[in-house]
Amino acid sequence: MPIRRLSIQSLAIIESLDIDFDKGLNIITGETGAGKSIIISSLKLILGNKADADMIRAGEEKLIVEAEFSDLSPEIIRFVSKNEPDFNPPLIIRREVYKNRRSRIFINDTPVSSDVITELGNIMIDIHGQHDHQSLLNKDTHINILDERAGITTLKIAELYNEDISLKREIEKVIKNEKDLKDKRELLEYHYKEINEISPEENEDKEISTELKKMENIEDIKKICQSVTDTVSGSESSLLSKLNYIKNKCGQLSEIDKQFEPFINDLESAYSSVTEFGNSSELFSNSLEFDDEKYARMSERYSQLKKLMKKFGPELSDVIEYFGSIKSQLDSIENVSFDKDKLIKRSEELKKEIEAECAKLTSKRKEGIKKLEKEINAEFKDIGLQNAEISVAMTKKEIAPDGWDSVEFYIRTNIGEESKPLSKIASGGEISRIMLSIKNIISSEKGVGIAVFDEIDSGISGQIAEKVGSKLLKLAQNRQVIAITHLPSIASKGNTHFSVRKKVVKDRTLTEIIKLSKIQRIEEIAGLISAGKTGADSKKVAEKLLEN
Repeated sequence: MPIRRLSIQSLAIIESLDIDFDKGLNIITGETGAGKSIIISSLKLILGNKADADMIRAGEEKLIVEAEFSDLSPEIIRFVSKNEPDFNPPLIIRREVYKNRRSRIFINDTPVSSDVITELGNIMIDIHGQHDHQSLLNKDTHINILDERAGITTLKIAELYNEDISLKREIEKVIKNEKDLKDKRELLEYHYKEINEISPEENEDKEISTELKKMENIEDIKKICQSVTDTVSGSESSLLSKLNYIKNKCGQLSEIDKQFEPFINDLESAYSSVTEFGNSSELFSNSLEFDDEKYARMSERYSQLKKLMKKFGPELSDVIEYFGSIKSQLDSIENVSFDKDKLIKRSEELKKEIEAECAKLTSKRKEGIKKLEKEINAEFKDIGLQNAEISVAMTKKEIAPDGWDSVEFYIRTNIGEESKPLSKIASGGEISRIMLSIKNIISSEKGVGIAVFDEIDSGISGQIAEKVGSKLLKLAQNRQVIAITHLPSIASKGNTHFSVRKKVVKDRTLTEIIKLSKIQRIEEIAGLISAGKTGADSKKVAEKLLEN
């Protein structure tokens, strides 16, 4: 995942600069003050470092730094797509810094926060030389370095850990539900008992209401029945007497004219119906007797039903329906307790599985530490850090997706000194060489894709510098490497070589960068050999260095 292009406008003494980096080892050389450090500063701005208006070139209102990245890893694509769903490679990051307003950062023209760009930078670029942006100085990365070198995978523990987290959340949820349901269960059980004691039946309220009304109106009903009896047959002028009179008259008319014969049957039928109605009314009246005990019993029952309807109704059918649902709700609550017991049992089993897996990882890491320490310390000797020694400390922490081990690299740079955390190293040159050693050991296509080394040649020369250059070239086999150097033996190892120069145009100092041809490289390296003065001898040495 190389930087394909870096564009800088109005940054310090740079007016406008475009650098087309290549894959492999990119070497940058140039005289002191030419602007090499400005290139590092521009990369840091791209990575979200704090911007200062003083960085803007005199006379300008803003500076712009833009970097284009190609051949993106799946991890980078996933990360960027999370913040920009419509993202399509290549990746272009642009930083704009203004004199009088806040700076802005863009990913493919979409504004993003500095937090996003910083997080992205942590998985894209390592800058070694100062403490600004070095993932290897971050203690949290050390366990990953150890695991990668030792061939340790944490996929199983991560799966178990995530299952455990989900399970605990589920248990918490069930326990909370259980507490909520406890009150509900007590209420449901009370309701069940309350309704069950009365045991209402469908339409029972309507039937009792009808019966009560009848009992409450017995005297009125008897009066109605007596009135019917009196009207039907109670006197000579009763309805039956009159119907009998009319029927006789109709018979007489039918003897005179046959058209009246059909009415005789109708009148006989009416006589029978009125007689039957009168008899029924009288029998009904005789059957009515007010039963105080029955009335009290039915009134009490009706009152109970009305109470249930008021509480669970409005209709009695609603009460009966609710009563039927209580049982299923109680069964459901019982199932919650059963589910909780199952979840707790699985959680206890999972805890044992996690602890067993953590113990396995610890054992493998202990073996891996011995090997890693030996390999890195051998690398140190190879690049002039004879007295340096790395040690890997492993302590126990709370269980996490990578186990219960906490790993931190400690370094001792001089005999007799105590080992200190890697992050406490002060010397920029030492930091760069230590990082180069570690990166060469763990170098693969995984991890951060671009490594930038500044001041890596501080305090070294001769054979050590030759070895440092070779290690940079080896590291560049798996990732893009950008190295700023003053040493010819390191500069000669580059796959691509840039020279940073400054010039004065119209009384203004400008920085330019040139991608050197082979002939130009000979001149540049010869200048490094002879402190800026090139001659036949220094050119021959430069040619020989480039041949190696």
